[in-house]
Amino acid sequence: MQAAIGGRYEADAEMPSADNKERAARVGPYRYIVLAALPIAIAGLEQSIMATSATTIAQMAGAETGLVWILAAFFIPASVATIVLGQLGDSFGPMRMLVYSLLIFAAGSLLAAQAPSYPVLLVARFVQGVGGGGLLALPQAFLAQRIPPRDRAAFQGYLVAVAFFANTFGPVVGSLLIAAFGWQSVFYALIPMALTAAAILWQARRRSRPARPPVELNFDWRGTLFLIIAVCCVILASQTLAEPDRIGLALVWIGGFVLSLAVMILWMRAREDALVPLELVRIPMVWKCGLVAFLYGALFTGVVSLFPILFRDYYGLDLRQIGLVMMPFLGAVGVGSILTGLLVRKTGRVMIFPAIGLAVFACSMIGLALFMDRLGAWQTAIALGTAGMWMGTTLNVVNISVQANTPPDMMGRATAFVQLSRTVGASLGVGLGTLVYFRSLNTFAAECTGHCDGSVRYAFALLLCFFALLSMSAALVAHRARRFRLT
Repeated sequence: MQAAIGGRYEADAEMPSADNKERAARVGPYRYIVLAALPIAIAGLEQSIMATSATTIAQMAGAETGLVWILAAFFIPASVATIVLGQLGDSFGPMRMLVYSLLIFAAGSLLAAQAPSYPVLLVARFVQGVGGGGLLALPQAFLAQRIPPRDRAAFQGYLVAVAFFANTFGPVVGSLLIAAFGWQSVFYALIPMALTAAAILWQARRRSRPARPPVELNFDWRGTLFLIIAVCCVILASQTLAEPDRIGLALVWIGGFVLSLAVMILWMRAREDALVPLELVRIPMVWKCGLVAFLYGALFTGVVSLFPILFRDYYGLDLRQIGLVMMPFLGAVGVGSILTGLLVRKTGRVMIFPAIGLAVFACSMIGLALFMDRLGAWQTAIALGTAGMWMGTTLNVVNISVQANTPPDMMGRATAFVQLSRTVGASLGVGLGTLVYFRSLNTFAAECTGHCDGSVRYAFALLLCFFALLSMSAALVAHRARRFRLT
């Protein structure tokens, strides 16, 4: 039996108290949407800026070959912190943990902005990741405690839309800041936003905090250690895969992941209050949604991170132009999320939407691969934006489905499990996508005699087929859960 750490704590109930019920009814759920949207917007800006600017930041920091490690330094701690903060949110309330996450994120951003060297930048990205792990999962859990499941679909659709609209403007903002003030300005810009959001959430929490009996927390330190090892192994494997001459090392990391995952499952079976409870993962809708989120993370991050290479190497665009041509896709994903949320609220149907939407997105990737040589840069951007509407059918309904099938005392961990799956998938998407593109690029370039402009196009066509495979796989998993309805 694990001993309790830190004694007994006063937890936030995160539900309107009797004194606040009248005010909550008058204000409605939109106040909660605004509070939850603040950290979501910051996370969306950070992800989109880094996804499209990491190459430039690595080059300016004097480590052009270290792109994957700048991303991995954030993904690894964010993956672990997501599930840890989810468990702490179940015990102490997601709003309190959101405030702490924002403060840690701000500290990491400050350290990154003042980093004198590439190793210090990696340390700063690690600190950022610890705080960033809570910025996506905790707002979803916070909102789930206040809004009924069927209405939750529309309102959480607004949160997803906020994230993707932040993603839409992130590349442009990042490129303008880097061009005008240097790469450090990207991190300086995040600091006041995180501190302001933390102050607003803390003030809102103080006004609405009700009394609740103290809770005793038995934190799962061993489960956390096993999760850290498993996540590190799988993310390092994915990043190593991006380097064609290190495939053997990637296999070693994959073996370490399999071993650590097996040990973690045994530990989950032995402990009742594990970090990731086995009874949670056994729920059919939870593991299916986790798998869809994993594939979606790989797909979305791969598209956002690697399409700028196409616009740069094939169409010859600069950093500012790349930020502009990526806007239709990122904005369309947000619009698709809002529309899907409204449809879920009206029909009660959930997983049928990603089953259809991701299948259409897969067909769109195949179409782009076939006709890319006939399209200009903006035509490609518009085609990608049209496909993005169909990708927007996924993330919102995955969160809703998990929350509707999860016991209330596991809501935070369930939401965090989906975000963990998405984050790990995102790292794998970058690693595997980079491997597919550069391996095929080198192959086509070696087979060309003289000057060969088509190698980039052929390599990217194969990458688009890889994206189509990810999308269709996620669509098939969602199709298996299509009969679920919200009441």
